[in-house]
Amino acid sequence: MLTFPLLNFSLRTTVDEFLFPKRSLLAMDNKRFMILTLALLVLSYIAAVAIPDIWYIFQFMGSTSAVCLSFVFPGSIVLRDIHGISTRKDKIIALVMVILAVGTSVIAISNNI
Repeated sequence: MLTFPLLNFSLRTTVDEFLFPKRSLLAMDNKRFMILTLALLVLSYIAAVAIPDIWYIFQFMGSTSAVCLSFVFPGSIVLRDIHGISTRKDKIIALVMVILAVGTSVIAISNNI
């Protein structure tokens, strides 16, 4: 009950930045704030009614977010290395880690489907 407003806040801000990158802050535009909030709430309620079992959502979230947090994001940080700290060996290991993580995630998602 208490986490939904927090998640909705970050989702609303992210969607607003994605859809309207050059516009003013969302807090300054009440009309855009209300429309975006109502659209996200309607989509959330439609998803809640359309998906009767939350277990499917947990399966997809687990097969994507766990892999991304554990393997893809750290590997991507090493590959991006703007300060030149990583060696060639580190970058090869990171690339292999990202490739294996994406492969594992694809297998997990296809298994869930």
